[in-house]
Amino acid sequence: MALVGTAAAFTLAACSAPDISSVPPCPNVVIVDDIAQVTKFLDGPGRDLTDVVLEVAIASFDGECVTDFDAGANGQVAVDLVLVVEATRGPANEDRQGRYDFFIAIAETEGEVIAKRVFPGEVVFEGNRNRVAAQEELTQMIPLRPGENGADYDILIGFQLTADELVYARRQQGLR
Repeated sequence: MALVGTAAAFTLAACSAPDISSVPPCPNVVIVDDIAQVTKFLDGPGRDLTDVVLEVAIASFDGECVTDFDAGANGQVAVDLVLVVEATRGPANEDRQGRYDFFIAIAETEGEVIAKRVFPGEVVFEGNRNRVAAQEELTQMIPLRPGENGADYDILIGFQLTADELVYARRQQGLR
């Protein structure tokens, strides 16, 4: 499934506040390439096209952030995200529904993940539709310590894959 608008990193729209010159930058949003799509198969050893139940990919995202500081110079960044996922029903999907898990993680720019949450997603293929888009809306709160700003953090987005799903995804992308 082709991905629309994915890249190594995206930057959210500018933070909103009354005096934009004093507002710290927003976090970068990163759609993790090798886990930006998932193929779900029937239980069992089969891994050909006829065994595919569901293919899901992160198609795009939009968002904005707001920084809020209290009088003690501690603050937080609230990041509102809207993810669009595209799902394709596979030949082995008989119930016309699909489930997937995706995650949002907060990492320091050096790469250390400091928080991660997995969310369930679900799509329904109504009528004779075999391809649908779904929208996921989330808010992530990042507490800031004195001297920090939103640019000190990355927000990582991807699908929560099993080990077998990760191997398959990487093989499909020519990665190891």
